[in-house]
Amino acid sequence: MTGDPEPTRPHADIRAVVFRLYDRVVELITLGVIPLMLIALGFAFITAVISTLGMFPILHGQAPDESALRVLVEHVLDVVILIELFNTFMEYARTRHIRLTNLLDVTIVFALRETLIQLYAQVFSAPDLLTLCVLVIGLVVARSLTSLGREPGPKR
Repeated sequence: MTGDPEPTRPHADIRAVVFRLYDRVVELITLGVIPLMLIALGFAFITAVISTLGMFPILHGQAPDESALRVLVEHVLDVVILIELFNTFMEYARTRHIRLTNLLDVTIVFALRETLIQLYAQVFSAPDLLTLCVLVIGLVVARSLTSLGREPGPKR
């Protein structure tokens, strides 16, 4: 070795360019999804507000029925699910990592939503309800196991 410059490897240069391009494209898509999420969350919130307004008997001249209340509960739970899902995405946007605990949180909220809707509507069968309850218990146990050993601190 006489101090000759190391030969350049064109494959390494192309690879680095491709990875940088990929990172930039993912960053742009991530930034583009955030306003879409805010719009979706806004529409879900407006839908919940409209459902709430539909519950007032003065506006319709009649008493609210149970189906309107069920729809209101579904819309409010939808907003909660979207918030949890978007929090998971925002953490990914900030850190480029998705924690299993966050995904389990979203799944637990979704399973609880389905359980509550079925219970409230009284349209469940015993096996379906039992299955959802076992699923929720399993998810909560998995969530508890994933958070073992983590330092307590602020979630977000």
